[in-house]
Amino acid sequence: MARVQIVGAGVAGFTLTRELIQRGYRGEIVLCDPQGLPYDRPPLSKALRREHFMPASWYAEHGVHLRTEAINDPALPEAADEWLVLATGSRAKKLTVPGAEHALSLHTADEAELIARRLDQGMFAMPVAVIGAGLVGAEFASAARQAGAQVTLFSASSAPLARVLGEEMARELHAAHRRNGVACVDAAVTEVGPDYVVAAGQRHEAALIVAAVGAEADTTVAEGLGLAVDDGILVDDAQRVIGQRQVLAIGDAARRVDHPRAVHWEAAMDDAAIAAAVITGQPAPSRKIDWFWSDRHDAHVEVVGDFSRASSHISRLGRRGNLEAVFGLDSAGNLVAASMVDGGLLSKALRRLMDAGVSPTAEQLADPSVGPRELAKAGRS
Repeated sequence: MARVQIVGAGVAGFTLTRELIQRGYRGEIVLCDPQGLPYDRPPLSKALRREHFMPASWYAEHGVHLRTEAINDPALPEAADEWLVLATGSRAKKLTVPGAEHALSLHTADEAELIARRLDQGMFAMPVAVIGAGLVGAEFASAARQAGAQVTLFSASSAPLARVLGEEMARELHAAHRRNGVACVDAAVTEVGPDYVVAAGQRHEAALIVAAVGAEADTTVAEGLGLAVDDGILVDDAQRVIGQRQVLAIGDAARRVDHPRAVHWEAAMDDAAIAAAVITGQPAPSRKIDWFWSDRHDAHVEVVGDFSRASSHISRLGRRGNLEAVFGLDSAGNLVAASMVDGGLLSKALRRLMDAGVSPTAEQLADPSVGPRELAKAGRS
């Protein structure tokens, strides 16, 4: 009997399951994840809650077999109609300073719910230390502050995520923490205790300490199977693991050869759609331009494209002098990246432009009077 076994039920694993059903796949679908009923990851750091993709009844209705035991050594496919898909995602990097065991991690739903309970049990203005000001750290610092905690955010940089957001936008968003009542310490943490954090020789008291120092591809299962691994499970453009015909890898755990590893929600969905097409023998959709979002305090941040490809930046200021967007241009002057706050229609217009490979002029990008519709028309001219 035709069969697809999917190891990992984050957004990539779930989206592949849904895509197979929508494409009329007739074989057996087995979705494996020891974390139980599949849930979305973004709400963990944004709201400290678990949000399931679908109720258990949806999987039963569509004949999907959910397995919640750990799958460490799945069998490689032998029959022509069997597929193994690794969607094992990422795991939190460990804090590596003395006393690191006193810091909680924020990567799974169980961890998010534990932190939420600690916040609920604490007194008003509970002192909270957040180590790391990347996407997860910044989002959690915002959520904790909104919950009434007294938050101190530790970062080794005054412009965290500059390579992702562009230098000016990174500095502006980091400065926004202070405007929202978060104390920012721009120095590396050197020690953690049960109720304190040390940075730049100063001790900061904390009743709750959360470390968000990044994530790495979870390649444990792939390594156990002897598959090609290098900062992720190596795959081709069709998501096939290198050297394997019926083993695919998708989502945060996968990396296409000669490409950086994509670690965003939208990229995981693209991977899943391509994998579903390969399994069902249907035409694969084209990949969309990179895009992700982050919510912090009262701002909705969106990033389109890839700032690592940019050789110069252009800033767009609003009428009050506030930073609205930063655009990244390559050496030929083509738009390859953009970050914006509350971009709305601008984000959509830029995604369409970059998907089509067209670019407005630098003057049009910098001019706040040139709105999304005008940019779209300028890009076509």
